[in-house]
Amino acid sequence: MKRQHVILASAGLLLSAVAANAHHSFSPVYDGSRTVTVAGTVTSFRLVNPHTMMTMDVTDEAGNVVKWTIEFAGRLNLTVGGWTDDTISAGERVTVTGNPTHTGSPRLSFVQIVRADGTELRSGNERIKAIEEERRQRTKERDQRLEQ
Repeated sequence: MKRQHVILASAGLLLSAVAANAHHSFSPVYDGSRTVTVAGTVTSFRLVNPHTMMTMDVTDEAGNVVKWTIEFAGRLNLTVGGWTDDTISAGERVTVTGNPTHTGSPRLSFVQIVRADGTELRSGNERIKAIEEERRQRTKERDQRLEQ
């Protein structure tokens, strides 16, 4: 019986290590000290976890079409900020600003999108931070009342 527990525990650790490896942190991939702006046409937008992804066709200075990948926060974080599956549509012309990769590959970590009509989309992190601050404040006030 102990052998089965050891095998199950080992399998669980192996699977969690594989999952952890698949999900990367920001700084090894993206350069947080710089931003890059590209303009093009959205080819896909998937509001999913662990990261929402968008691809777009961008014409470079030589006239070549380059497929860029834009990585966003996960579905939960964006939906809290008001995003939906229809927030961005394939065929839409957009200008995206984001943090580039350290390697210079055509990939960005999303900071901002400006649509053709000039409207801006951001991650919603400002709203998330405001909600978190409000929760902290309520907890602090509750704790102060309990101390009295």
